[in-house]
Amino acid sequence: MSAQTARVQSKHVSTKVPVNTEKEQLSQRVQSSIARRAYQLYEESGGKHGDDFIHWLQAESELLTRVDGIQESASWFTINVPLKGFNCNDVQIAVEPTHAIIAAESQQQPPTGNPPGASTSSESQRAVFMYVKWPSEVDPITASAYLQNETLNLTAKRASPVAENDRTRSATSND
Repeated sequence: MSAQTARVQSKHVSTKVPVNTEKEQLSQRVQSSIARRAYQLYEESGGKHGDDFIHWLQAESELLTRVDGIQESASWFTINVPLKGFNCNDVQIAVEPTHAIIAAESQQQPPTGNPPGASTSSESQRAVFMYVKWPSEVDPITASAYLQNETLNLTAKRASPVAENDRTRSATSND
């Protein structure tokens, strides 16, 4: 699959960010984060077995934000979401026909004033994961995004009805 890029702008510099690259790695990172949190919840509950599904759902609800407020025009869907404290290098986007996943991850530096030679292991990773469910299928190839004034704008074109019908016919002819 070919990678696409989207123009991403910050307050100071315009930069390109990959869109639809490393979809599997992005999905795995989201799943790993949810799994780590679910395990923490398991440990916090005293290691009680049988609540794994409940822990998973709670972790997912804590870490994966559903994006509402999808704006529609004649053939495009657009979302605008705040990403305060992230820059374009921190953001990855995977767009699928039915949904999109947005991951923003950055290393936060420890507060200034640490003694000279202090370990940088006190850096903490900050991550935000978002899930967008499109109202109808989109064409992932048309996806574009930019980050400006700490707000991510993601746009994707509605899939053409002909393409959807062709996919349905192709799927049924293979059965």
